[in-house]
Amino acid sequence: MTELIKALVHVRDGVTLIAFLSLVLLLAFRTNKVPELFFGLVREKLTWKQFSVVLHRLMTFGLIAFIALVSIAVLAQVLAYKTQPGALTIGDLRRELAKGNKSEAQKIRAEAQYNLAMNRINERDFDGAIASLQESIRAIPTLTAQEMLTYLYRQKRDFVKESEAWEVAVTAARKAGDRLALARLESTGAPRGIPDAEGETDLIGDSEQLPIGGDRYETAPEISPGFYKCADEKGCLLYYKLFLRTGQQLRVKLRSPPQGGLAGVVVYDTNGAWLKHAGNSPGTARGNAGRASTIHVLAWTASLRGWYFLHANTDPGTVIRIQVQ
Repeated sequence: MTELIKALVHVRDGVTLIAFLSLVLLLAFRTNKVPELFFGLVREKLTWKQFSVVLHRLMTFGLIAFIALVSIAVLAQVLAYKTQPGALTIGDLRRELAKGNKSEAQKIRAEAQYNLAMNRINERDFDGAIASLQESIRAIPTLTAQEMLTYLYRQKRDFVKESEAWEVAVTAARKAGDRLALARLESTGAPRGIPDAEGETDLIGDSEQLPIGGDRYETAPEISPGFYKCADEKGCLLYYKLFLRTGQQLRVKLRSPPQGGLAGVVVYDTNGAWLKHAGNSPGTARGNAGRASTIHVLAWTASLRGWYFLHANTDPGTVIRIQVQ
């Protein structure tokens, strides 16, 4: 039944379909061939009396079909309104409260708080409206108030609380057998919620030994994007180069050793001028960079095509991930 209601919501105008079919028939009968063929067949197969009976039946059935389609279109419009999120009124709450067996004092409080919530919605005071709806639900838990609470959390883009309120409302609607409420709740789909964020693990795993670098720009070897580890007992204070095209982004991410230490990198332009650095600077004394692992990120986009230089300044055990995007 819920699926039927949801399907009817999408039926917009049966009169349009009839009008289109009528236009096709009108254009067909404006030609010579169609009327001659139609009435020729009728004359050969039917007497005048039989033709009158058939024509009367066709007109009767046509009128019935027209009324049925118009009724479906009207019903669809009503259901489309009724299944809109936030379309519930104080009348819906009163009808629901009338079915319960709570005390009059509880009903009066639930209705008063719901009415206050509606007023606050009109004033765009969503926080106040939510507080009033919660008070109404505390007085008497109603599906009407729970649905409106879901709608308000969606308006505020509070997806976690929307998901919680939506689940409570769906459970209540199923328990009450309220198909219209289920269609209304499902019309916008289940709440997205906030997906669980996954922690990054790009600095965990097998790494290659950082290749031997140069001591100046002229001796800097080329280095490819990858995941490296400083394995030299004295640390890595080395120059490297890599080729970047205009618009490519260089991203270097470092993690110092577990016991702490240096983890720094500097990028220089095609002529050796300083551009950007991350982590510890090249002049930092070793052993003065903290006692726990730290992570540093360098991101820089090339504005010119050519060879760029990296200067690594790390203690043994530092890992480096180099990416070009």
